Amino acid sequence: MEKITSILIGLGLLFGVYFFGMRKWDYTSQAKQTAEKERLQQAGLATCYYFIPVWRLALFNILSGGLFSFYWALKQWQAIKAGYKNTENTPLAFSPWLRTLFLFLSFYQLTAIINRTCRYMRKPTAFAAAFWGTAFWAGFAAAWTHVLAAPWRLAGAALFMAAPCILQRHVNNLPKNLPPTKIKLPEIVWLGACWLLWAAIGVAVKHYGIL
Repeated sequence: MEKITSILIGLGLLFGVYFFGMRKWDYTSQAKQTAEKERLQQAGLATCYYFIPVWRLALFNILSGGLFSFYWALKQWQAIKAGYKNTENTPLAFSPWLRTLFLFLSFYQLTAIINRTCRYMRKPTAFAAAFWGTAFWAGFAAAWTHVLAAPWRLAGAALFMAAPCILQRHVNNLPKNLPPTKIKLPEIVWLGACWLLWAAIGVAVKHYGIL
């Protein structure tokens, strides 16, 4: 009788474990993960990125009046194009320079590729490409819209400069150890070029009334 009772108790415990635990397991989770990875690979991922500390990117963006974003985008597109992969082995169309020239359009795809890579590696993603792509050009447009009040223009400029920093934060989370990110000479040269451009704009406004 005691053996029967023990067996019944054991069976009851096994049933309880199944009912409250194993029954709720998602046996298709591995299949879903595999399907999701295949979808991401088909859409296109990047194995190479341009790494820079977020604080330095933010500082250079502020010091350059936001123009450092274009250098950052050029370096990102150069790295992504070199390491772009998809299931059909289709190369990424258009050169990094052309993509940088039309950055307000290519920023959408840049965000999408970074997000897909983050999802593939099971890392946190940024907001959708539709959000950051629109925030990027809308912030720039607001900053240069003179009819807006100063606080709105400043908010637009902040949004324009923040978008690359948000994406870079997710890029920097991809590797286990962040590669060396010392200040590079081209970064300083680009920063100097931005100052010269702003100085030229200032001269044009002062003497010729342009803008």
